[in-house]
Amino acid sequence: MRIRLQRQLLAVMGPAIVGYAMVPGCVIRVGPGTGGDDDSAPEGVPVPEEPAPDQSVEEPGQETKTPEELAEEAFMRGDPQELALASTKATFTTYALAGMIESLGLDPATLDEAALSELMTQYMPAAAEEAERWLSMLDPSTLPLGITPRYQCTDEFGCVYSTPCKHAMLGYSIPSVKHLCFVTDCGDARCSTCPTWIGEILSHLAIRAWCAYVCVEQGVYDGKPIAIGAGGISPIRNTFIGPICKAP
Repeated sequence: MRIRLQRQLLAVMGPAIVGYAMVPGCVIRVGPGTGGDDDSAPEGVPVPEEPAPDQSVEEPGQETKTPEELAEEAFMRGDPQELALASTKATFTTYALAGMIESLGLDPATLDEAALSELMTQYMPAAAEEAERWLSMLDPSTLPLGITPRYQCTDEFGCVYSTPCKHAMLGYSIPSVKHLCFVTDCGDARCSTCPTWIGEILSHLAIRAWCAYVCVEQGVYDGKPIAIGAGGISPIRNTFIGPICKAP
């Protein structure tokens, strides 16, 4: 009787035991439990640490900004009144400089890049003085705010959008810190004293267009103006000259 009962139990439990043994990855732990689902290792067994996330990896979709883009953002965060005053000085100075050189009646064939740069550097102190005279007649609170770099000057006249100072006005020096100058204004440099009926070439003997710049330091949060600059486009070769810089 006992033998028959053992055979019946073996017939029922045998397949279950074989199936359990064939399941992969089964681990039997022997030791004190925690009473929950905690699968931490037993006491005294080292647990491998999770690798720290790589902080240098950029998030998906994140783009690295260029120094020019960072400087432009700093420009946009600058003090509106300081930028307005610096931009107005740059405009008046550059406009006066272009007019002075254009009124000399020089032969454009003799004005290569070096000669035109020398002329602009030579006459810029007088142009800056004229600009200060004009500014003295204005109420600074009436100057337009919201000064931004102007892509239109590049598209319409060929002004370089952003560039460091290339030369310094007599009595000044190029800023010693790393900087970028952004074009903030521009215009046609047509000779103001020339008759309206003369052609394009004769009315633009030395400078075809003028380009005014405000320069800010790179690597700072807010773009405090550290210089203003004057640039120009030669009428024959369409070469950009400048900017010639001075303190704002």
